[in-house]
Amino acid sequence: MASAKIIRCSACNAALDVEMNRAYIFCKYCGCKNIIEDEQIKTNINIQGVSFSAKTDVESIIASAQYAISMKQYDKANELIMTTILSGTNDYRIYSLRVQIDLLIDDNKSLFETMDILRRLEEQQGPNREVTNEINRLMHFRGAAGVTILHNATFNERMDYVVYCVEHGSDVNLVAGMNRVTPISIMFVHVSSSLCGIDGTPFVHHKEKVKEIRRYLMAHGARDTFRLGY
Repeated sequence: MASAKIIRCSACNAALDVEMNRAYIFCKYCGCKNIIEDEQIKTNINIQGVSFSAKTDVESIIASAQYAISMKQYDKANELIMTTILSGTNDYRIYSLRVQIDLLIDDNKSLFETMDILRRLEEQQGPNREVTNEINRLMHFRGAAGVTILHNATFNERMDYVVYCVEHGSDVNLVAGMNRVTPISIMFVHVSSSLCGIDGTPFVHHKEKVKEIRRYLMAHGARDTFRLGY
């Protein structure tokens, strides 16, 4: 867990607990707004018994979150990332790490919300290709059971993200999971009994969307090996 650095309220001298990168903090006793100087605040991170000190700037938080992810401490990594997001950062690397965690813990709702932010940052960057290059790299990141953003996009019938993923270099034939699903076949595979009809056929929420996705992927080199009549 993070060990907080104690500072004192400038108005009432009460102890203030500061754990992450914050521009200011309100005293819970008198309500005074205290401005935080980055150089004054340090955080001790302890992950699975490994302790190290880090300044609470974005670079250090990124390094700490990357380390937490490598140790499979996804809750700790998410805590670091979310605190930074709430502080108002627009650093694309923070959102890239959030996407990686979403893939690793299979959180589709958060995944697409975070990707929406990355897309906006990409649109705002102008000629700077740093965000685009990072998104291209994310397209090859494999999460739980080896699935990618494209697998999640097709499974959730998100045509907008199917196109976005392909345009950013996703492998349309990448195999993932014990069922060895591709971005096309994951739309039909028997993921669980709750997603299947009485006859065992997987539910497809919007058949026309599925057909559109299938046609698009095949036009971009996907091999259709799991059609189930579609």
